Amino acid sequence: MQQKININTEKKNQTEKNTESPNSHTLFGSMMKEALIPLNLEVESNYEVGKGPPKLDVLIIRRTGDSWTDEQLDFLPDGIRQKKCRYVILELKYTESINQIAIFQTLGYFGSYLKIKGISIDDACTFLVSAKTPNNKTLSKLNFEKKQIKGVYEPKVDILKPLSLITLNDLSDKNYNLWIKLFSSKKKQKLSVLQKILSLDLKKISQELIVILFKIMNFWNKTGEVSMQTIKKEINSEFLNGIDEDLVNFFLSFTKPELVARQLKPEERLMGLKPEDVIPRFKPEDRLMGLKPEDRLMGLKPEDRLMGLKPEDRLNGIDIETIEKYLERKKSQIKKRTK
Repeated sequence: MQQKININTEKKNQTEKNTESPNSHTLFGSMMKEALIPLNLEVESNYEVGKGPPKLDVLIIRRTGDSWTDEQLDFLPDGIRQKKCRYVILELKYTESINQIAIFQTLGYFGSYLKIKGISIDDACTFLVSAKTPNNKTLSKLNFEKKQIKGVYEPKVDILKPLSLITLNDLSDKNYNLWIKLFSSKKKQKLSVLQKILSLDLKKISQELIVILFKIMNFWNKTGEVSMQTIKKEINSEFLNGIDEDLVNFFLSFTKPELVARQLKPEERLMGLKPEDVIPRFKPEDRLMGLKPEDRLMGLKPEDRLMGLKPEDRLNGIDIETIEKYLERKKSQIKKRTK
């Protein structure tokens, strides 16, 4: 009698669907490529299994040298930086929880890639990178245990040996961990990491990587994880004050002018502009809005103030005695000129 194989997973994990946002993977891949390719590492995402689909939804890092260089180690996070393997396969779980299906899926990707490329299992390693932190019960059930490095878990059984777990919330705040921790699940972690990155010497970071940082912040805002208002409130302005003016302009070039203006007070929007630069942009009636009648007429010649008015409108409001005196004076002036 054929024996059924029972995979011991909770019902919730069995039915959990892959709800990974394409944006999270795209941003993760773009960040790793932009940081590592200039450091003489080959980085590839969505590796194709033959022609067309299916594609492996993983990130592949290939080292060309015999060991990691100091420059590469400045960016490679814990877990990866301690490994000596030439091929590193990463799978990001941004919204999914870690479970047995995720473990088997990552190992499946790993096995497929090795078979296609003809790579020895001793020359490659794979990592399941999790935004969320699994509890101790889950780790025990999956046969993974915590080692000396914070946020890195290794398997207790040989069959899982090529695979390590990296939990982003638990990695240390060393500089080489900061960028990958932008994809951690905890709001406080995101803000803390962002502030630490902004405290670095940003002039030494490529503008392309800064743009990706900006896109990650925008992604947080769109998904509701961290709003731009929260970022503005929580990030210390002293760090932002040191940002190079050219870098600020580069940031702003990706933003619609009206969105930038919306963040400024009215007096800040007009700062540095001359009155003649501002006034022509308003209709005549808008220019006079809120002014008292005497303020509107200030600076005009008497004849200019009366221009366009009918005679009765000009005389309206003047008492008859004043009008008669004016007429008598005008008659006297005319008589003098005609003599």
